[in-house]
Amino acid sequence: MRSPIDGIVYRGLRAAVRALAAALFRLKVTGVERLPRGGAVLVANHESWLDPIILPLSLPRKPAFLAMEELWRMPGVGVVMRAYGPLAIPLRRGAVDATALKRSLLALRSGALLIVFPEGGISPDGRLRPFHQGAALLAARTQVPLVPVALVGTADALPLGRTLPRLRPIAVRIGTPIAVPGAERADLARASEAAAAQIADLHAAPPDR
Repeated sequence: MRSPIDGIVYRGLRAAVRALAAALFRLKVTGVERLPRGGAVLVANHESWLDPIILPLSLPRKPAFLAMEELWRMPGVGVVMRAYGPLAIPLRRGAVDATALKRSLLALRSGALLIVFPEGGISPDGRLRPFHQGAALLAARTQVPLVPVALVGTADALPLGRTLPRLRPIAVRIGTPIAVPGAERADLARASEAAAAQIADLHAAPPDR
């Protein structure tokens, strides 16, 4: 079933919101050329409620994404989530969510980019927390790469506890794809650690001039 904002309407809304983000946050995206043509699991740091808005806007095609199911119950945000369509996948925390897993695998096998925030929630202090290995497992099962993404400046633009964003620069830095050779625990751990290391390096890098 197609989303109500798929196609021309979706592209128009996306262009308008991206232009607003570019104006408010001087949004700069680098590394788009590293994205594979087919499916991939994009793993990103998570420092702000802005992250699941900014990252999809930064990609050349409409991605699928996993997000906490609480977002669907938030006023305003829930409307956007439902309007985004079936590529927005609610995830229950604290349990194995078979429905979210099935939908994620289906999206990847159809060639979609799937956004995952593998820290399991927003980092309260901006430090990168250990990754859950579910993202690497999804990549292994579908034989697609992990792609590390660093979101820089979102915590400054909209820190936890603040309702309205501030005018601060935001950068999205896309790293080098990482192959996940198998679904053994050691394979998943190595791929997750490599992705986290890339994100840390990308986040700490000086801004491009």
